[in-house]
Amino acid sequence: MKNKVILACAVAICAMAIPVSAGPLADATSDMLWGIEIGGYIDLGFNYNLSDPSTDMNSYRYFDNDEGDFVDFHALQFSFDKLPEDVDEVGFRVDMMYGEDAPILGGGDGVLDDGNLNIYQAYLSYIAPVGNGLTIDVGRFKSFFGYEEIESGMNDQFSRSLLFGYAIPHTNTGARFTYTVNEMWEVSYALTQGWDTVEDTNDSLSHSVAIRAMPTEKIFIQNSFSYGPEMPGDNGSYTWLYDLVGTYQATDQLRLGANFDYGDSEDADLNGGDAQWWGVGGYARYDVNDKIYAALRGEWFEDNDNIRLFAPLAPNTNTNLWEITATLGYQVVDGLLTRVEYRHDDASEDIFVDDSGLDDAQDTVSLEVIYSF
Repeated sequence: MKNKVILACAVAICAMAIPVSAGPLADATSDMLWGIEIGGYIDLGFNYNLSDPSTDMNSYRYFDNDEGDFVDFHALQFSFDKLPEDVDEVGFRVDMMYGEDAPILGGGDGVLDDGNLNIYQAYLSYIAPVGNGLTIDVGRFKSFFGYEEIESGMNDQFSRSLLFGYAIPHTNTGARFTYTVNEMWEVSYALTQGWDTVEDTNDSLSHSVAIRAMPTEKIFIQNSFSYGPEMPGDNGSYTWLYDLVGTYQATDQLRLGANFDYGDSEDADLNGGDAQWWGVGGYARYDVNDKIYAALRGEWFEDNDNIRLFAPLAPNTNTNLWEITATLGYQVVDGLLTRVEYRHDDASEDIFVDDSGLDDAQDTVSLEVIYSF
């Protein structure tokens, strides 16, 4: 009941803020909600697994794990944004998601998520008068890590990568500090309560650092690190993660990208030893014209001790996965994106559910419609 009330309030605020004759949403809300910009999207999809799994679920997928429904209501998302722009200004950011994707994102433990409603960002922001301006964010925010985003429309593919689903955290709760050194360099540091949680599960904090560089207008590179105890009730066993993201705008139409992750968790395997995982992904997007684009993604993920995938295998089994995804997107009108996707997953072991048991591969075809406002 609580999540429905919150969602209804959000919809009501939007309705009151936008008169019938209003233009763009940001313009309509500027005066009526004290400069707060409101946006969001509706994400609907259909997914068919060619293996016809007996569970009606796609194995080892993150948001697109449901199979066979005529329509999957993935998300109704709202964002409320009044971030500071100058020194000594204070603002905030709130992002909430309602739908099938919200509980999968998790992390709130009933504090900021309840059933199908998830407030995955809610933080205050202040620019302190330090040098060029030090941005301080306090609350719950998206993590530094990964090539892909939580919001579907910000990605080139409908399905999320293996690295997004199993290698990295998606949200952190705590304090984040960001400083822009110059046009080329930016650094961030975060002191948080661990991965994907609002309420800390132990008595120690985690540290994250991101170093971003734009050596040219066409190249972006981010190195991110995380270090801290992540196992519930354990303050002495540390998990560390390294994440590398790079993009290259080769031409006006072609963008290339890459992502590498390596993680190590102390005392995490069943024998009390350290557990590791790593993966690499490559991305390409080609804009045919203003309305049509084609995208390709390929990646490899290795879970040395089965602590990230939790596949139905013998203890400490090394599991390797790879996938390739092809996507064709079409912008029907401004704000309305449709896309079709074909994805092939393969594994070193029989871990994918099919119509009669387990197999080492699965293939899916997906359709998606996203309306952004």
